Amino acid sequence: MFIKLMRITRGTSKRILFVFLFAVVIGCVSSSTNIQLSPATRAEVDGILNTLQARYDLTGSLKIIQMAVTIEEGDQREEVRESLWYKKSESGGELLLIQALGPINEPRAVVIANRDENQFVLALLNEERTYYGPLSDGALKEIFGVDLRVSDVLSAIFANPFLDGRTDNFTSVESSGAKLTITRPGIKEGHVESVTLFDREGEPRVTEWHIYDENGVLQQRAAFSDYREVSGILRPHKVEIERPLEQTRVAVKITKIELNVEIKDSKFDPAPFLSEDFETIPLSELAQ
Repeated sequence: MFIKLMRITRGTSKRILFVFLFAVVIGCVSSSTNIQLSPATRAEVDGILNTLQARYDLTGSLKIIQMAVTIEEGDQREEVRESLWYKKSESGGELLLIQALGPINEPRAVVIANRDENQFVLALLNEERTYYGPLSDGALKEIFGVDLRVSDVLSAIFANPFLDGRTDNFTSVESSGAKLTITRPGIKEGHVESVTLFDREGEPRVTEWHIYDENGVLQQRAAFSDYREVSGILRPHKVEIERPLEQTRVAVKITKIELNVEIKDSKFDPAPFLSEDFETIPLSELAQ
């Protein structure tokens, strides 16, 4: 399905959607033997997780004016500039907009995800074509051929692998000075995740997130670095996602970011891309 869509969209969507797919994981929840943490270790871990959660809770809106994205696939390399808007709605849902920009900052492709309306829209402006469908865990499988959870996208945006709520099923917790490594079962049966954090002066930083298959082969590596304080909230300004088996690497460098600024709901309105000016294609048709 991924190749099918790429042919349909002439490759335009590939650049923007690689960024949207920061943290794709596949399958159902696996089972594993969990450990019982000591009270002291549990308190240390809970303190870190609470701080990470607070950063997410305190971010009502997020605006990345510009980010430089480098995409490497095998021996091919592409660079594209993108912008991102995120907002928590009044009803408790979340709104996300990502734009791929042209040479003079003109939008070329737009992704809108609306959890309130359960809606996903991908608009290719040059081709005047829009793909749309429900926004739900696994709904984008028609596009990519892999299951995508909404929480995985949020985990990448907020550098927090624990936003999916899996904070208890740990198989190991190792601490060495300021470094803490937490291991837990992956989403797919037999997979294992390893999350590395550094906690200095009560300000934890997630630095790496590895996903291994049942044979111990690395499936995906995410790295977060260049942490800086923005409006009192610590955020990474560099993100790298690597999927070795697919020979794919995505590097994102954020130029300018603003938090908790006013963003009108109209910014996330998909109506202009669902008008008669665009050919509209339901995601369900891609599966046919």
